[in-house]
Amino acid sequence: MRRPGPAPRRGAGFDHSRFARALAAATDDGWRIDYGAVARSSDLAAYRRDLAAADPSALAPDEQLAFWINAHNASVLALVAERMPVRSAREIDGGFTRVRFRIGRTGLTADEITHGIVRRLGDPRAHFGLNDAAVGSPPLRAYLGPAVARQLAENGRRYLADEQRGARREGDRVLLSRVLRWFAGDFAPVGSMPSALGTALGALRPARVLPAVRDLLPEGLRDARGAGFLDYDWAVNGG
Repeated sequence: MRRPGPAPRRGAGFDHSRFARALAAATDDGWRIDYGAVARSSDLAAYRRDLAAADPSALAPDEQLAFWINAHNASVLALVAERMPVRSAREIDGGFTRVRFRIGRTGLTADEITHGIVRRLGDPRAHFGLNDAAVGSPPLRAYLGPAVARQLAENGRRYLADEQRGARREGDRVLLSRVLRWFAGDFAPVGSMPSALGTALGALRPARVLPAVRDLLPEGLRDARGAGFLDYDWAVNGG
C-alpha cells in the first residue's frame, strides 16, 4: 500500500524557473513579447500545470505575492498568445472579467487575481509587477518569493524611468503612469477609507500619490511639486 506523502509545509517555496525560462525565450527586455514563442513554449505550458496543482495557501506571504503576480502574468500571456492576432487584450471578450484560469485548484479571472487576491496582500508595488500584455504595462519578469520586494522596487524604478510609459516631467510637475491613478487608493490610502474612495481622491488630487513613489522616480523628477497622469497604451506588447 502506497503511503501518502508529507503534507505541504507552510512557508515552503514554489518553483518559478519554468516561467523564467519561458520569458527568456520570448523577450530580450521584458517590454516587447514574441507571442509566437509564448504559444510554442513547453515551459509555459508545464508552468501553468504547476500553477493549477499548487496550494498557494501553504506559501509564506512573500511567496504568495510572487506566486500570484506570476500566475496572473503567465495566464494573460497565454491567453493573448492563444487569441493572436489581436490589437489589444481588451479585444478578447471577457479576457479580464470572464475567462477563467485554473490556478491553485480553482478557476479565477485575471481581475479576480488582481483585485481579489494581489491587492489584498497589501503591497502596492505589486502593480509594478502585474502585466496586462499591453505596451503601457510594466516590463515582464519572473518573481521569486525571497526577492519579491526588491524585484518589485527594481521593476518600479525601471518602469518609472520610461518616459512614454512610466513618468516624465511637464513643467514643475510629473506625469505618472495611469496605473497610479487606477490604484491610487493602494499607493496612498486615506485613513480607513475603502481603497475605491482613496482612488477617487487620488484621481482628483494626483499629487497625493507622489510620496509613495518619489524614491522610485528618476532623480531628476523627485523634486516635482505636482502630478498628473499619462495616457495608457493598451496595444499588445508584441507581435
